[in-house]
Amino acid sequence: MIFRTRTPIAALLPLLALLLPGVAAGPLRAQPGVPENLGEYYSYGDNYFLEIATFPGPASNRGRAIVTFRLSYDLLTFRRTSQAYRKGGLYVATPTLFVEAAGPDGVIVDRASWRDTARVQEYARTNSKTDFLCGSVELALRPGLYTVKYTLDDGTPGSGFTQTTAPFAMDDFNSVSPAIGMPVFIRRAVGDSLVLTAIDGAAMFGRRLRAFIPLSSPVVPENLRFEVSTVPKKGEAARTVRTGDGTILGPMVMDRPVTSGNDVVYLTRRTDTGRVYGALIDASTDDMDVGDYSLALTYRAGQNSVTDTSRFRIRWVDMPFTLSKPDYAIRALFPIATDETIDEMLSGGKDAQRRAIDAFWAPRDPTPATRYNEAMAEYYRRADYSYFNFRAIGQNDGVFTDRGKIYLLYGAPAEVTRDMQPNSAPREVWIYRQGIKRRFVFVDEGRNGDYRLIEYNDL
Repeated sequence: MIFRTRTPIAALLPLLALLLPGVAAGPLRAQPGVPENLGEYYSYGDNYFLEIATFPGPASNRGRAIVTFRLSYDLLTFRRTSQAYRKGGLYVATPTLFVEAAGPDGVIVDRASWRDTARVQEYARTNSKTDFLCGSVELALRPGLYTVKYTLDDGTPGSGFTQTTAPFAMDDFNSVSPAIGMPVFIRRAVGDSLVLTAIDGAAMFGRRLRAFIPLSSPVVPENLRFEVSTVPKKGEAARTVRTGDGTILGPMVMDRPVTSGNDVVYLTRRTDTGRVYGALIDASTDDMDVGDYSLALTYRAGQNSVTDTSRFRIRWVDMPFTLSKPDYAIRALFPIATDETIDEMLSGGKDAQRRAIDAFWAPRDPTPATRYNEAMAEYYRRADYSYFNFRAIGQNDGVFTDRGKIYLLYGAPAEVTRDMQPNSAPREVWIYRQGIKRRFVFVDEGRNGDYRLIEYNDL
């Protein structure tokens, strides 16, 4: 049980002016990132991402199915190797991914494999969910319906796994009619490079909706129209949220993707061969929440046109883990909410608690016209950091410590100094030079990591 107590920090509450967006010591970001020195501890989120895209192929009777994937370091088995020239040793993982495509009858029609090596110097990075080993394989498939079975083997018995994707269609890109490949959601397009979102074929919450659409046609395409609609729940009706026209590219050739750090990048090359084209769609997601949507595409070329509809999901893939449990997220509001407010927010079930959280943060949203609340995301990102970095003996949750409270209110200090004298209790001084311009002094009297705030003063 967590008890809310009035520590000396309660004296700071009148200073808060505080209710967001002023809670941020620095500018809020449009999409939150993971604190760099916390990623290895994260216990939420996905271990890997895998998605399939279909494109016209060089052979007249086959298309290209490109399978891209990102495997988190936390998923892999690292082994320590002894190399004298590397201080502290080296940790190495050598995963292999086997991929097979099968038709509706279960017959395997093509297979491929991939193998790579991940190397890290620090042991902590072997548990990271924010570092990825990226790769891709390509399959040649005739028009039809397929599933892909993939098996990860990293050389340790019992550590691998096998999964099968949902069915997908390979279009007939050599038909006399126009054909549309699978939409590929991207984070940005730079010249002829397309940087993939690379989160299981989903779009990112809080970012613009950008996608590359592979196209083919025997004549020059004239127009690609898109329409985004909600996928209704039982008793509801679908609602159109976006419409627009894509930007036609081509003729072009799509190269195999390359990897750069955590990014997967497709490279496009212009060509004079014709028939193979593409289109980019770009739309705001300001009023679009996390959830399922449908994307209807109508492609017109000459006297022919084709309409294709696919489903996709908008995901908040880097949502702060402290926001994933509504009762905890409410309790974590204790520096900026009264006990009465917290008790009232906790009084309902999970759905009611989630609505209470949204209602609490709505007036503090610096961009109220959008569904993404930067202030809320920043606050709970700070809670994530506090949870792990300020825990102490007897207090496994750093959010409810004095340092955690200050970090929740003001974010990362500009400067931290530590005094570790043998004959005195450890001291830690935080200095904020922007915004509040204040100095906080914490002392660990019990020498157990539980730093208590003993004084603060303005600079």
